[in-house]
Amino acid sequence: MKKRFCALSITMIMTACSFTACSGKSNGAAGSVEPAATVPATENAQTSEAVEEPVITAVDAPVTEGWDESRKIFIYSWNDDLKVRLDMVLAKYPQYRDYCEYIDLNMSGPDEDYVKAIEEAMKNSDKYPSIIPSDDALTASFTESGEVLSMDELGITADMYSSAYRYTVERASYNGNLMALTWQATPGCFVYRTDIAELVLGSSDPQTVQEAVNDWDAFFATADRIKASGYKMLSGPDDISYAALDQQTDPWITVSADGTELLSLDDSISSYFENSKRLYDGGYTDRTVMGDSGWSANFEDDVFGYFGYPEFVYNSIATTEDSEKSTFGKWSICRGPVSFHKGGTYLCVGRETSNPALCRFLLYELCCDKDMMYEISAKTSDFVNNSEAMEQILADGAGKAPVLGECDPVEIWLAVAPEISLDNGSYLDGSLKEIVIRTAAEYNSGGFKSVEDAVEHVKEEAGKTHPQIMVD
Repeated sequence: MKKRFCALSITMIMTACSFTACSGKSNGAAGSVEPAATVPATENAQTSEAVEEPVITAVDAPVTEGWDESRKIFIYSWNDDLKVRLDMVLAKYPQYRDYCEYIDLNMSGPDEDYVKAIEEAMKNSDKYPSIIPSDDALTASFTESGEVLSMDELGITADMYSSAYRYTVERASYNGNLMALTWQATPGCFVYRTDIAELVLGSSDPQTVQEAVNDWDAFFATADRIKASGYKMLSGPDDISYAALDQQTDPWITVSADGTELLSLDDSISSYFENSKRLYDGGYTDRTVMGDSGWSANFEDDVFGYFGYPEFVYNSIATTEDSEKSTFGKWSICRGPVSFHKGGTYLCVGRETSNPALCRFLLYELCCDKDMMYEISAKTSDFVNNSEAMEQILADGAGKAPVLGECDPVEIWLAVAPEISLDNGSYLDGSLKEIVIRTAAEYNSGGFKSVEDAVEHVKEEAGKTHPQIMVD
């Protein structure tokens, strides 16, 4: 699958997306999608003003009459997360079960090997991938490939997806066209120990703690107080990586008129190196690595906070409930110094699918339908990519996390999600961030004499890893 450059300079809101409406009522002949009915122009010249097409906000369930085995679709993924959500849809619409086969490749989603496996299946398998999930970091591998349908071609309209968060549209767009949808948003936050906050800051109230970490200057001032009281501000210096690197002010990859791709690193990288080194040298962390055993052990030790996101809150620190040193119920969250996201799964549709109507309907149910998305959130604790559904989750208290005690994290995430911006993204960001994070670790341990040397190393490694780009 050939990757093509895209600097996502998309600043559009949802209603600016150029999707084509679709009736959603046809059986969906293989390889085609029935366009929406349009309002015919009046024959009266005196009343020949343009007539707006009707707003279409839903996809009707396709009729299966006349379908046979050839209309079956194959839904690939790297684990069973999508299957759990898809089963909720199929429980409501059991007539489609015989036309859906889920293929779990049982591999790492953020790995290039997953992309290669999908490429191979698209070329040579008799089970052609109709619905293709992609990890956030590798979404462009599919959206820029030319091998998947745009939502415009599929018949998903802007009005259907109008409750999605802007950053998810930016992530999944290519050349102004939305190429994928996601059922989940993944807003970040600062997760902190309430007992330590009470001791050091005098209050564990989210507003009080937010003031103490409202920007990086405030964050480090509070880190001094935390350190003076015998605690660590964070577990490791790389805990800030996702928050710091989401603050891009310019695309890291730009393209010239002749198609040349140029690496151009903005200040978010040097700022990350500076703050990571400050955390490392200043004794503000235990110098763990995100995800290692020491990092997770600190959930119950001397660490004040982590940069988290929904899955972290519901599934990571929540595992401490039954331990001897349990901190369960002694956590809360606030926005933190910056707004950011972590991860996500986007759904594409293969261009050669045998049943575009069914693909359209399933993507609509998973990623657009408020009621279905509410159910997904209530049953899985996903922060779904539908602001209306999440407002209702908050009102119903259906997203509360016992690990946080009295704090309802949904309220914080509802405020953070609209602030996230990925309009400076490019197709190599996932790979480049891996290089940056590795380089930061080397810089912290003395591998480079200066931030400038570390930045130059990133450029060198990027050029070696991606020889198609020019390095300035």
